[in-house]
Amino acid sequence: MSKRLTAALLIGAFTASTAALAQSMSFETIDSNQDGFVSFEEITAAVPTMSEDVFKAADANQDNLLDPSEFAAVQP
Repeated sequence: MSKRLTAALLIGAFTASTAALAQSMSFETIDSNQDGFVSFEEITAAVPTMSEDVFKAADANQDNLLDPSEFAAVQP
């Protein structure tokens, strides 16, 4: 798959996922176990349209968890 097509698909998935997050989903709401991080499982429970690629793109330190600043990156 070309890099442009991959980028376009990620942008489309990111747009759909962030639109769902815009519906009053706060970090605290999605962080169901209240550990201060949002896992892929937690975010997809709240936003089923979130793709793993979008999650990984937001996970700047690649620890498979979103901290509050990384979570803010997927907010519109």
